[in-house]
Amino acid sequence: MALGNGNGDGTRHHEVGAPSRTPEVVPVTVNVTDDFPGGVAGFFERWRSLLVGFGITGRRALGPTTTLRYPHEKVVLSPRWRGALRLRGILGKDEIPILRDEPPVYNDLIEATYRADRLPPCVGNCPANVDARGQGYFLGENKAVEAYELVRERNILPGVLGRICHHPCETACRRNYYDEAIAIRPLHRHAYEEYAKVAEEHLKPFEFTREERVAVIGSGPSGLAAAFDLMSLGYPVTVYEKEKKPGGALYSGVPAYRLPREVLFNEIEYLEKMGMELKLGVDVGHDVPIDYLIGEYDAVIIAAGLQDSRILPLPGHDAEGVRGALPFLRAANWKGDAGVKGKRVLVIGGGNVAVDVARCALRTGATEVRLSCLEASDEMPCHPWEIEEALDEGVIAMCSFGPEEVLTTEEGRVRGMRMRECLSVFDAAGRFAPQYGDEYLEVETDIVVFAIGQAPALADVVAGSDLALTDRGLLPVDGTLFTTHHPGVFACGEVVTGPGSAIGSIATGHEAAISVHRYLRGEDLAADRVPRPVPIYAKYEKATLAGVEMSRMRVQMPMASPEARATDFRAVELGLTHMEALNEAARCLRCQSEVCVGCTFCARTCPDYAIEVERTDDPGERRVTHYDLDLSKCCFCGLCAEQCPTDALVHTGQYELTFFHRGPVIFAREEMLRDGGGTRATGCDAVRAAGEEAGR
Repeated sequence: MALGNGNGDGTRHHEVGAPSRTPEVVPVTVNVTDDFPGGVAGFFERWRSLLVGFGITGRRALGPTTTLRYPHEKVVLSPRWRGALRLRGILGKDEIPILRDEPPVYNDLIEATYRADRLPPCVGNCPANVDARGQGYFLGENKAVEAYELVRERNILPGVLGRICHHPCETACRRNYYDEAIAIRPLHRHAYEEYAKVAEEHLKPFEFTREERVAVIGSGPSGLAAAFDLMSLGYPVTVYEKEKKPGGALYSGVPAYRLPREVLFNEIEYLEKMGMELKLGVDVGHDVPIDYLIGEYDAVIIAAGLQDSRILPLPGHDAEGVRGALPFLRAANWKGDAGVKGKRVLVIGGGNVAVDVARCALRTGATEVRLSCLEASDEMPCHPWEIEEALDEGVIAMCSFGPEEVLTTEEGRVRGMRMRECLSVFDAAGRFAPQYGDEYLEVETDIVVFAIGQAPALADVVAGSDLALTDRGLLPVDGTLFTTHHPGVFACGEVVTGPGSAIGSIATGHEAAISVHRYLRGEDLAADRVPRPVPIYAKYEKATLAGVEMSRMRVQMPMASPEARATDFRAVELGLTHMEALNEAARCLRCQSEVCVGCTFCARTCPDYAIEVERTDDPGERRVTHYDLDLSKCCFCGLCAEQCPTDALVHTGQYELTFFHRGPVIFAREEMLRDGGGTRATGCDAVRAAGEEAGR
């Protein structure tokens, strides 16, 4: 049989390129026949065809069957098949995972947990990877001592950071997706306050099992973190502090209204009782040369922080009344008198230090305090709650203005500042490149405080050694291994990273301790070492709180009134009550734990109202008491499992759901905890049968 083309000539087109038009008939020739040629050739063709057929039949006979002999043989379903739900674990029966390991391998634990998709966002977003989930679990069970000791392993000063930390953990908290983040930072403070009542019963000195000794220069957060880790590994550690009181920038720079000094000194005293030797009033570089420490100790860590303030070299910057932020804060914190009583103060800068300066100026008697920055009000680099509290206390913000000239009197004293309108701070590439407008403004003031940045003061510290500084006075440090050019000398904290947060400095202290440990053991500092993981999590829009019941809302930190607190250095935050802290800890979802905590978000999500959940939150008795799934209502949409923050609720491949009456289609708590293997989901009949068997 032949199909010819439209021209009847049986030929095909041979033109190059596209045809001028689509042909009406496609030229194809097809031959169909069941005849074989005659003679010997036909004989062999027939046998070859017969053998091909036998081969096909044989292969199919020996291969896998295409049907199943049910119920002896069961179909294998895709893991995404949405069968009857089950729970991997449940509160009251299964333990919440606690993230705890020795400092040298803690990063390995965090990395492995993250790769297994079992790292909660609060832990992953913390620079020091503090186990906030574990803290919530312990506090919810009224185990404040265990919570404090767990947090202290990574956040060396829970009571301090419970008051001043910028809490990136709360930013990543998955509860933001549902209503409001857990108050993780205030819970740090509560854990400390409960621990302080019984600290003497639980403080135990470390056992020093190693001969090598380590010296730490500076008693700020990074130096204390490194000291704690090294002591836990068996090394004797001596910390040198040039001031008469410990704490570094926490003592000299953080105002007492944010951080009561007794809290800071108490937690450092705890470290001393655990074995840390602290030498106060010893200025390395003056009282003791660093070469002496290098020769006396097996390793030295420089954690001296940033001690100098930067001042813009504007016309008039050397006038009487121009001051730097750090000297101003030291005077306010140590003496309670910054020399501004009855005067007008202008603070230049928009960061957290600038806000601290402005609020301290009010507390030391300034009649008027203005804060000027280049950024617009919604772009200020300070934390939003800091500037909000400052405005409540009476600080006047002047955003989008930059300093041009310090105006002075004939005697050389400050009388004002000439300001210029700032149109933008950064260019299209995100680089600092301020663009100014034509508008100028003169502000009358008596004191100008520059809070535009800090710098290290290490020239005296390294004097006489072969530790060379850069032209800008910086100490060259490997930012990954925290090593310097001198063997056995390491650095951490803000001398490495520049201005940052206390918890960020603590994270560098942990890393420096790992390097020191490897160095003293003669190991390669980088080989097979897991750097501090930086997990990435989804960011959520702020949840709509309309209609959210009060029991689900975040506890509110009580505050002293702005009128009262702006007159002295009393604590601004008043703290949580014991019951408030317990209730807040109970709000923690225990994300990624594979343990159902009875949060009820699955039941709230279910479009068919097929799930019922109840729990009790009595401390020490916390458990999910009731979990029912009604399969007669379930449409197997999977929304509940996708919503589960702990990943405890999962679908199974258990598709055998035939029942003789309605009762078994209710999957109660014990049936929800069944093994997910096999294909049979039994429902309430399994629970009933188990009860009957137990009663026999």
